[in-house]
Amino acid sequence: MHPLGLVLFAIIALGSWYWWQAQPVDQRRSASWKIILLLVTIGLLYLAITGRMHWLGALIALVLPFLKQILPLLLRFFPTLARWWQSQQQKRQQGKTNHRQRKAGNRSSMTEAEALDILGLKSGASREDIIRAHRHLIQKLHPDRQGSAYLAARVNEARDCLLDE
Repeated sequence: MHPLGLVLFAIIALGSWYWWQAQPVDQRRSASWKIILLLVTIGLLYLAITGRMHWLGALIALVLPFLKQILPLLLRFFPTLARWWQSQQQKRQQGKTNHRQRKAGNRSSMTEAEALDILGLKSGASREDIIRAHRHLIQKLHPDRQGSAYLAARVNEARDCLLDE
């Protein structure tokens, strides 16, 4: 770090300390956050000026803490952005609902006979047998072990079907 930058940073930190001491006790927490933001801002500006950080990165880092206050302003001044934001929220909610419906629908689509056939079990298999057969097959078919995602999903579905009943 350049000596002049270090001296300036120390002077600002010392001034901030004295300002913090002058604050009433009940306002010191708020003053602490202001000081931290000030020191981080100065540090980022220093890094941007000396070329150790891209100026755009410093700008983004400075805006992030204020994003919660800036977002409502942006939404108020840019109605198109507000409509887009609302549509994204609705899509997320619909996606969650559709996922739950698909998951619930898949359980009822497989019969017990199909599930037993997939796991290679006979009717009347115990819970331990189902779990053991599932574990054996999923070790072979899991996508992380170069297996098929579809087959692994079918094996999981068969286990869920048999264990739910």
